[in-house]
Amino acid sequence: MAGKIEIRKSGEKFRFVVLSRSGEKLVQSGQFEDKPSTKRAASSLAKAVSGAKIIDATKPAAAAAKRGARPSS
Repeated sequence: MAGKIEIRKSGEKFRFVVLSRSGEKLVQSGQFEDKPSTKRAASSLAKAVSGAKIIDATKPAAAAAKRGARPSS
């Protein structure tokens, strides 16, 4: 992972923020009721994106081929 994920508290709610290496805010989550839920969500995000590929799903034929379907002619 290039940056870090910080858990922050705002009033009684929590959220996580994804920061770049330079400290720039890249993504901010919605609010969570408790810290453990926030930590689980942040952990799930970190696991999901590590090693993830970028797929262009805007092209229907490419998306269908990736899913194993035959493109329609």
